[in-house]
Amino acid sequence: MQDSELADPAARKHFVDDFQTIPIAAGLTHWLALDGARAVGVMSLQAVMNVPSPAARHGVWGFLTNCYVLPSYRDTGLGARMLAEIKRWAGDERYEYLIVWPSTRAYAFFEHAGFARFSDPLTLKLSRDDDDYRG
Repeated sequence: MQDSELADPAARKHFVDDFQTIPIAAGLTHWLALDGARAVGVMSLQAVMNVPSPAARHGVWGFLTNCYVLPSYRDTGLGARMLAEIKRWAGDERYEYLIVWPSTRAYAFFEHAGFARFSDPLTLKLSRDDDDYRG
């Protein structure tokens, strides 16, 4: 989501309404950075269970999503500290790996944290891009 979209009250209301409908049991774990009572950063990790396999270490991997730090808090180390905590937690939980589809601006941030570009997985995009984030 672009920062400017948050300024549009209708888009913000749709986003908040949609976000609040995510079931608690959806396998999402959230990290929230606060400055006092104000939320200034968030990252979410979706647990994805593998089909059982003799090669699977633990059978779970994580899709890192919903990564956002307010513009005025970027380049302060906040995102790096949040990501380090997520990596530590996922390791303790024996996740096999983490994946993320970052925005163009965020590629360097995630690569600096150890993420690497690979040709896998194969993907098939089923929805079209348009101005409505809800598809």
